[in-house]
Amino acid sequence: MTISTYVALVGIWVAAIASPGPDLVQIIRLGAKSRAIGVACAVGIMLGNTVWIAASLLGLSALIKAVPEILAVLQLIGGIYLMIMGVGAIRAGLSAQKLQVAESGAEQARAQANSKEHTTAQALRIGVYTNLSNPKAVLFFGAVFAQFITPGMGWEWMLLILITLVVIGFGWFVGFAVLVDKLASFLARWGHVVDLVTGLVFVALAVWMLVGAFQVVLRA
Repeated sequence: MTISTYVALVGIWVAAIASPGPDLVQIIRLGAKSRAIGVACAVGIMLGNTVWIAASLLGLSALIKAVPEILAVLQLIGGIYLMIMGVGAIRAGLSAQKLQVAESGAEQARAQANSKEHTTAQALRIGVYTNLSNPKAVLFFGAVFAQFITPGMGWEWMLLILITLVVIGFGWFVGFAVLVDKLASFLARWGHVVDLVTGLVFVALAVWMLVGAFQVVLRA
């Protein structure tokens, strides 16, 4: 790998993580609950990305490039998970909307405060699962990332790429989660709408991934 190739990979990585997708939508959704939950989700998302990066450097991207059916399997698994997440988000949004009508603001705030301590770990797991099933991640590491990883590139380059992408990713996602908190008042009021929109987006992406996976299976 050359310096110019390395710089190009970093540029593509920055563009990939900064573009809207399930990861950022999930941070917005959970960040509406509290800053701690949003940051935990962001950390989980980057843990998932770290798995993708390490696996790709160890040969996953090359394997997917050589055996396209593996990408279909990843799409199938990711599609099923996103469908579950989407339906869950829609149900949460509908429940929150009913709760907002039924309870006073003080009661909601008290309930949220009591739940923060027990949901941070859950938000971390949700972040990991969301990223591992993210169609953007599947396609990026299965297709784009593979173009930059060549046999015999050396462990020094592999380590440099891993550290660079992980540091940039953590900085972006955690920073984004902190900034979401600036919209706390808006998100607290319209959090159920965020849940509903997130659910619809996840369901749409799930359908797209499942259709793509079944198309590959039918062609095989």
